[in-house]
Amino acid sequence: MALLPDQPRRSPQAERLSSALPAPAGPKPRRLTAADRRAINETLDAFVPSAVRRQNVGDSYELTTTALRNGQNRRQWARGDIGVYPYPALGRQFHGWTVDESTTDGAWIQLLLKPRPGAKVGPILFDISLKRRHGNWLVDSFVPTATFAPLDAKPQVRAANDFLPGPGPPVEGRTPDPGSRLGHAYAVIPFAILAAVLVGLVGWGVAARYRDRRISRLHHEHKLPPLPPLSIRADGSRARTAHRP
Repeated sequence: MALLPDQPRRSPQAERLSSALPAPAGPKPRRLTAADRRAINETLDAFVPSAVRRQNVGDSYELTTTALRNGQNRRQWARGDIGVYPYPALGRQFHGWTVDESTTDGAWIQLLLKPRPGAKVGPILFDISLKRRHGNWLVDSFVPTATFAPLDAKPQVRAANDFLPGPGPPVEGRTPDPGSRLGHAYAVIPFAILAAVLVGLVGWGVAARYRDRRISRLHHEHKLPPLPPLSIRADGSRARTAHRP
């Protein structure tokens, strides 16, 4: 049997003091100031051409948080295999964003980007999370949430895999691999199945009605003649049935 040393007991007063300590306070809501907006504009003006448009990707490394880097160093980040959706964004300034929420720690905004002329893609809406670090605004996430078809193209159904980064950096001006996109023909498959079921039900109803009418017609054609009337005598006995010639 092993004897363990007695554990020091905490006094009731110490327990009361520890239980009365307030929980760590989280970020509090805070409106963006004019200086904050200017700083965010500067971050986006440098980040979009570098990380989103894939021009000098290494320049955007210092504009990101460790969460977005996902363990990559500057050299790995500069190769372009990063967690940012590539897009041929038009313009040099990207100040047309709207605020969803802002706190003392960061901000969550939405930014609509338009494609450059000749790109075979439509506008795209991004949800962006930014963190305030030592007076600077760093990009914590940059995720597409809605896409719009080009003006000269038909609408398309897109899966969530279309927004994932590819295996390597895409060539500038080249659209992402369309292999993961679903053609608009797939959208009509459920309607085609429903139409086939409705046609089958209508055909079955027509066949059933034709069968009932045929049975009814055959029944009338082979109807038996009526039985001859019976004559009853006065004494109550039946007379023989008179045979008709």
